[in-house]
Amino acid sequence: MAKLRRGRLDGAFSVYLLLGVGLLLPALAVVFMLLYSQMNDQAGDARQRAVRAADTLVLLSDARAASDLAALRLLVQSQTFRSADLASGARRAREAVELVPGWQALLLTERSTGMSLYFATTDTIEYSPQESWTIEVGDEGWAYGGIEREGHHCPCVTVTSEVPGDGQHLLTVFISPLVYQEMLMKWVPQGAVAAIVDREGEFIARSIDYSNRVGTPGTSYVLDAVAKGGRGIYAGTTYEGLTNYTAYATSELAGWSSHIAISSALLDRPLQRAAAVITFGLLAAILAGLGLFVLAAREVVRRRKNEEHLLNLQRSEAVAQFTATLVHDFRNVISSLQSGLNLIKRKTRNDEIKSYVALIEESVSKATRLANQLLSLSHGKDTELESVDVSEMLDGLRYLLEQAAGDGVALSIGEMESHLAVVANRDQLELALLNLVVNAREALEGQGRISIEVSSVGDRAEIVVSDNGPGVSAKLQRTLFQPFITDKPQGTGLGLAQVAGMARNAGGEVALENVSEGGARFVIRLNKARTVEKARGPDFQAE
Repeated sequence: MAKLRRGRLDGAFSVYLLLGVGLLLPALAVVFMLLYSQMNDQAGDARQRAVRAADTLVLLSDARAASDLAALRLLVQSQTFRSADLASGARRAREAVELVPGWQALLLTERSTGMSLYFATTDTIEYSPQESWTIEVGDEGWAYGGIEREGHHCPCVTVTSEVPGDGQHLLTVFISPLVYQEMLMKWVPQGAVAAIVDREGEFIARSIDYSNRVGTPGTSYVLDAVAKGGRGIYAGTTYEGLTNYTAYATSELAGWSSHIAISSALLDRPLQRAAAVITFGLLAAILAGLGLFVLAAREVVRRRKNEEHLLNLQRSEAVAQFTATLVHDFRNVISSLQSGLNLIKRKTRNDEIKSYVALIEESVSKATRLANQLLSLSHGKDTELESVDVSEMLDGLRYLLEQAAGDGVALSIGEMESHLAVVANRDQLELALLNLVVNAREALEGQGRISIEVSSVGDRAEIVVSDNGPGVSAKLQRTLFQPFITDKPQGTGLGLAQVAGMARNAGGEVALENVSEGGARFVIRLNKARTVEKARGPDFQAE
């Protein structure tokens, strides 16, 4: 009676747990959607801040340009210039050059011919230099020029105003771009990449390599933004090879534009996190659903055990079948999602959208690998075994193993006995080796060595995957090969479980050996194949 009462209590607990998890799923979905929305909002806020910074910089440059024009207009409207006294005007021009910071020279030209009448600097006044200038002003009687790298008192920026009266003369001021360079360097943070360019996309000021870049064209990305006008953000690469996003804004006064590079992480990281949130939410929903099904299956198995005393085998079969069915359905969903992403890539030419698609594809790839591992764990019975030539298999798998090891990690495959064959499922063995290499790479954190050695020991072959990383803690060793056991924040705990399942299905075993000088050593022991024929694997009993 006590045993029966305890069974009823366990059954009630399982029902309550099922109901609790079922009620929790909608709440989790809402939380993940809120997190996704928040990440997108963060990316949008970063864009707004960057564009506002570009607006501020262009306003500062406009303020300086407007003050230069105002000073020039005040000068040409003075009585000295209205009197048409050339000598007095030249002296007044020289005084203005001395008084206004950044002014280097003033040039008076005939509007119709472009011939110069005098050139006034702080040091000299040169009358009738007999040079022809091409200077144009609009109907309003003034104009902002661009940046000139070569020529009189250059590099320089020019501003021109019509001399009132008969309108036959133009007065042009040559301004040092250093005034804009100093303003830029005071405003932008140290180390930031920023620039001011003219209407042709040539640098007036630049936070990096100013002396070599002033008066030269910007990159193609800058020129495209100048041609487009307005304000916004574009992706590009600087002359120094820095890949980033750049916020820009265009002046309505002078037509110049400011460009401020911002870290790609400010925009990409929130989007990456949003993609990770969606992926994690999807996986969490799948695992929660699997948990519901597993709990339900265990409840059914528990009741049948009390009735028939045959529950151990039935529970294993029910869980495996349930898991395989769900994973197959999930992979169909993933295939549909991948097809949609491929269609988007073919239909769009927008690089920004393509970058987002790449982020989602990475998450889809992770979900696919997880589904394959779940499916591999669920197929424990009637596994097809065959004779696998280890040397030939490793040759064909070498590229994938090197990719799994990643940059910074040296992967070596030692010499082995030719035509050494083992009894195993080839697909599961290849996946097991990939899982061990990935596990070693994660332990090495991108730097170190991974080696694969194959040897013959009696009736068995040993495949050893070792690394020079930190090794495995004693606490984790006890449960290392159990599913869903991991010490990695982003791990699933399925990789090493798949390795153990593969070895068990093939009638072999896998063991972990810590190396005294540091690192981990995983040894897969499999039976040698005597004949090249397929066989049924041993029954799989879930642990």
